[in-house]
Amino acid sequence: MKELQDILRLIHQHPGPLALATLVQVVGASYRRPGARLLLDSAGPLRGSLSGGCLEGDVHARAMECLTEGRPRLVRYDLRGETDLVWGSGSGCEGVLEILVEPLHGFPAWMASIEQAWASRTPLTLCTDLEPDQLGRRSLLPGPDAPASGFTETFIPPTALWILGAGDDSRPLVRMAKELGWFVGLLDHRPAFARPERFPEADAVRAGHPAQVLPGLPLDARSAVVLMTHHYAKDLESLRLLLPSPVAYLGLMGSRARGAKLLEELAEEGLHAGAHLHTPVGLDLGATDPEGIALSILAEIQACLHGRSGRSLRASDTANRTP
Repeated sequence: MKELQDILRLIHQHPGPLALATLVQVVGASYRRPGARLLLDSAGPLRGSLSGGCLEGDVHARAMECLTEGRPRLVRYDLRGETDLVWGSGSGCEGVLEILVEPLHGFPAWMASIEQAWASRTPLTLCTDLEPDQLGRRSLLPGPDAPASGFTETFIPPTALWILGAGDDSRPLVRMAKELGWFVGLLDHRPAFARPERFPEADAVRAGHPAQVLPGLPLDARSAVVLMTHHYAKDLESLRLLLPSPVAYLGLMGSRARGAKLLEELAEEGLHAGAHLHTPVGLDLGATDPEGIALSILAEIQACLHGRSGRSLRASDTANRTP
């Protein structure tokens, strides 16, 4: 997600000719999976990667050829067995990779469609034609399961993280979430705290009491909310509105006893916590400082949104899959 966001931003900003390389098929093992991208100019790679570093030099040469010819090409790399030594130091990928290399003429319409879908928080499925006479042509599909010939990708909206509480301990959470490419919004009932200059990385900073602000938020199944107001009454007011909401993750900062007291009070009102509520918030990483706590919160949200346990890959049955 962040890689593609950065690539789109660079394409908007870069004044010279560019080429884009996209990994469209893998047979066997590979360091990157289909959908990985590499943006290049005449000097070399700008952002992204397609391998552990062994292919990028040759891909750059192919990209410069595409810029000269003005048309895309499909390049095949066989990294199986001893052939892998040709491309580097024996990365052991043991796979066959097909990479679409194409010149970029301005900002392509299909990229603009991705940006529009992200802004409206709706998924977008595109099919890239790999036939020689239509190579690189994109078409919009009605959904990820629609039949298509070519390389199909579904671009989902970025995770949206809304943080309730604009204290200093929210700063690393905002910064680190932006590093992940997430949308980050910040709310606080205190106007003196909820100021954009205090959180320059945030996409939205709003002041107001929960009952005023929360009903207007675009919360959906890819949204996470973390309550770190350190204010019992405001947390109670927020939970009344958030427990029935469609958010995938709801985190409550504070002690186990404090969380239990809040939930007991809400239960007396007929509101019960679901599996999406996490209190105390975060994974058990031994964190005690704001930065470490932010890491533990983001790690738990990431695991929750992807249906993972958050335990070590060494002990996980998903160890052979992409982390």
